[in-house]
Amino acid sequence: MNLRAFEYLLALAEHGGFHRAAAACNVSQPALSIQIRKLEEELGILLLERGSKPFVFTPAGTEVLERARGIMQQVAEIDKLAKVWNDPYAGELSIGAFPTLAPYYFPRILDHFVEAYPNLHVNLFEDKSAVLVDRIKSGALDAAFLAEPEPDDALAHGTIFEEEYLLGVSRSHPLGKRKVVDPAALEGEHMLLLEEGHCMRGHALDYCATAGLGEVLNFRASSMETLLQMIAMGRAVSFIPECVAKRNPHLHYARLKGGGPGRTIGLYWRRSSVRRALMFELVDDLSRDYAGPR
Repeated sequence: MNLRAFEYLLALAEHGGFHRAAAACNVSQPALSIQIRKLEEELGILLLERGSKPFVFTPAGTEVLERARGIMQQVAEIDKLAKVWNDPYAGELSIGAFPTLAPYYFPRILDHFVEAYPNLHVNLFEDKSAVLVDRIKSGALDAAFLAEPEPDDALAHGTIFEEEYLLGVSRSHPLGKRKVVDPAALEGEHMLLLEEGHCMRGHALDYCATAGLGEVLNFRASSMETLLQMIAMGRAVSFIPECVAKRNPHLHYARLKGGGPGRTIGLYWRRSSVRRALMFELVDDLSRDYAGPR
């Protein structure tokens, strides 16, 4: 079987049409179609239902597609393995982080990557945690900074740092001069949280449930920047991670009496990754010298 046929099959699944798949693979549409036909003839089964409407994968085609995806991932791993054996500190390294961490932590560690690994080309990605996990498992990412715990047996990880959430309020807010705030003082305040899908929301909700606090139910922020702007306008208060607070000094931040919510950040990678040694080195390095907010 031709690996290129598997590549074309995956392109069809991703792009949903022969023309777009061929363009993505830098081949003509007839060449791509011929390879798919040859694969069907070799296997003796139809992989696609072709008709006037867009094609669909047959049940057999879906099974072959999933196995082709695994095979091409292994091929990519072999290619990476060869490059790593030549020089484990060269080539490309793709690392992700979720939106409430990436803009505030990546700038801090970027200089370290440049200085410690001058031959390593680092690609940085930002997305929600669930997407990052999928991208790690598919091989699209080498690793990602995620909030612990991330219960997936396919991933290994090491803890980088822990941080507390602070209460963020506008400087003109009645609580704007306090260094420590009792949770009881937040009764009646408009507590603004991020929308579903952000791990920070879960941490904040757990604390709110324990402290007897509620959120503003008719409005949720889609991003950390929106959240910060709403707080600055005096419209609401919220919990802000320390690393975010350090980069947004226009607000006032107070610690919560008895300790507020918090999060633990870990670096996650595939257990089968050919860069395992580098990952453990990064965990040791970042957790020792670059942990926590500055």
